[in-house]
Amino acid sequence: MNDDVRLERLFADGLHDIAPSRAPDRLRTQVKTESSRVRPRPRWLALIKESPMRSNSRLAVGSPTMRVAAIMVATLLAALMVVSAGIAGAQLLAADGPIVVDRSGGGHYTTITDAVEAAADGDTVLIRPGTYTEAFVIDKDITLTGDGPVDRIIIEAPEDGPQFSGLPSDFYALLLQDAGEATISGLTFRGEPSIVIISGGSPTIEDSVFDNVGWAYDGSNISPLGSSIVVAGESSALVSGNTLVDGGPIGVFGGSTPHVEGNTLTGGPHVYLANHGEGTVIEANDIDGTFRWGIGVFDFDPITIEGNTITNPGDDGINFSSGSGIIRGNVISGAQLVGIIAGRGPATVAGNEFTDNRVAIAYSVAEGLIEDNTVVGGVAGIVVTGKSPLLRGNVVRGVEERGIVVGTGTSPTLSGNTSCDNGTNLFIGEGATPTIDDTNEICEDAPAE
Repeated sequence: MNDDVRLERLFADGLHDIAPSRAPDRLRTQVKTESSRVRPRPRWLALIKESPMRSNSRLAVGSPTMRVAAIMVATLLAALMVVSAGIAGAQLLAADGPIVVDRSGGGHYTTITDAVEAAADGDTVLIRPGTYTEAFVIDKDITLTGDGPVDRIIIEAPEDGPQFSGLPSDFYALLLQDAGEATISGLTFRGEPSIVIISGGSPTIEDSVFDNVGWAYDGSNISPLGSSIVVAGESSALVSGNTLVDGGPIGVFGGSTPHVEGNTLTGGPHVYLANHGEGTVIEANDIDGTFRWGIGVFDFDPITIEGNTITNPGDDGINFSSGSGIIRGNVISGAQLVGIIAGRGPATVAGNEFTDNRVAIAYSVAEGLIEDNTVVGGVAGIVVTGKSPLLRGNVVRGVEERGIVVGTGTSPTLSGNTSCDNGTNLFIGEGATPTIDDTNEICEDAPAE
């Protein structure tokens, strides 16, 4: 028995169970009378109602039974297609579209924490304007970015939030724990405990604002605890284009090798390197009004400090007392103590510009290079107290007291330098034995009044 015949008999058996074999005469007469009064049936209804056509004892296409079944099957298939399309669209959105965080409920999540937990490597999380009081951990390679004006997307750490094991008395807003190449951008972190900690990995923190985050160094709190941004755990993070207003420094610890570039720091924050690794770069930052240093380096691994602008530091522009490496192309003005102080490691100080610092360069390294620097104004220009560095191509003018100072017992080499219009153009200390060739232009001192 084929499927069509079986389906027809199934319908027939069902009707037989619930209806008499022959309708009463009175009912048949009434049906005929009423049916003559109704308007013609629509064609689609006629297709269902008309008598079945048979071919070789099989139900033909025109059979009402087959047409009912066909319509039912078609309807079910259409419904399944709609549902499948919806599911596929949702899966495609989750896989290819960003995850949206909206405090007002207009996104996928209302908290950053939930969105980050749901994200997978490669996902983008968009954060819409609002204030998010939470602390969260990123340990995957995702992009977390603001979706709106940066000053309206605010993250504050809760007062009773989690702590990082390396910071026993400090709460954090964001911990990047071995987060690969994750990117954080376009956010405002606000308030003293809203610190960002990077531990391991090579993530990027960019184009964000740190508003009074951490505590500015005042001479007593050198530690990660006060930093706005902590780079630790041998991280090679990129910290780029951020704005730090008041609060604490960008702090480098744990042998990390970050690239810190293009940031603006005002009202106290500076760049502090307690334990960096070889290959660290600090460049093109604009640092104004620090309490102590603009950039402080207190480890010996080579570092490059290049193209920074440091204005009105409370002590030194660049304190390089324990560092080694290259300090090149920086512009430093208004330092209350020294523009650049180089203390112990072999250092190259080249192509920097100094204006109205108390002392432009204080160099006590045994050997090294001081080259092509320009010094204008201040109390003293280039002061050498190390054994035998090379001074070459520097220009010192308009210094109130001493232009170039060769300290007691030193033996530097001077070549191609210019020192003019200073209180004393060249001062040589007791027991010093400098080598001064004839390529230098050392002007005569003005006669004492």
